[in-house]
Amino acid sequence: MTDYYADLHIHTSYSDGVYTPGEIVGIAINSQISVIAITDHDSVAGIDEAITQAKGRLNIIPAVEFSANIGHQDIHILGYYINHHSAELLSYLAEFREYRIKRAKKIVENLAQDGIKVNFSLVKQIAQNSSMGRPHIAEALLECGYVHNRNEAFHRYLGYHSPYYVPKKELNPKKIIQKIKEWGGIPVVAHPGMIGNSELVYKLINDGIMGIEVWHPEHTRKHEDDFYEIAMKHGLLVTGGSDFHGVPRGYCKIGECGCQLNEVLNLKKCVGK
Repeated sequence: MTDYYADLHIHTSYSDGVYTPGEIVGIAINSQISVIAITDHDSVAGIDEAITQAKGRLNIIPAVEFSANIGHQDIHILGYYINHHSAELLSYLAEFREYRIKRAKKIVENLAQDGIKVNFSLVKQIAQNSSMGRPHIAEALLECGYVHNRNEAFHRYLGYHSPYYVPKKELNPKKIIQKIKEWGGIPVVAHPGMIGNSELVYKLINDGIMGIEVWHPEHTRKHEDDFYEIAMKHGLLVTGGSDFHGVPRGYCKIGECGCQLNEVLNLKKCVGK
């Protein structure tokens, strides 16, 4: 296994991860990683907690993962070194949280119309303080006995082609790329191999993306080689991370996928850190 210096894609319980920021810090230290980025979905609530828990034993890069879209195509944009105390950013994320709650409630209502009854209070209990989403509904379906696992929940009830599906809040990638820059951050396209459309990657480059997540658990060696070549050709930053969520929400452990010191130094140079 490659020894990585940094893991720049980690989720906590403030979005759809299993572990608290403090627990993430402990796991990362034990994994002998030197740098991690907290990249919760549409939330920066766990960053200061992680920094406090790290106590200088681990470097924490403040970050966030935004969910943008072009039609039905999900495109995730990571924002590294974002000013996570920005009042405008916090207001923007609050709007997202409200929409997520409304969306989850509508999905639950759609399911109930077909006799698949999941109490919304159970979904809220599972989500707790995190950014509510379909994974929490999947766990509620599992707890209520409608499915045997989360994958079945997405396949039968929560996938894009399901009659119960409710679209995410419309967010054009170009707009969020611009906003990340306004908030002092570095926009990087997350796991582009999962987009499955190289033309969209080139569109993101034209839209002002500054980096590509080359190393990711879902990427093949060909993905890595292709995206690295694209990044070098266009003068873009390259990053990598485990996309850690914790079992049962993800199989890759912290530090099993990531990048090296040079990639972190290049990120820092872009923000003068």
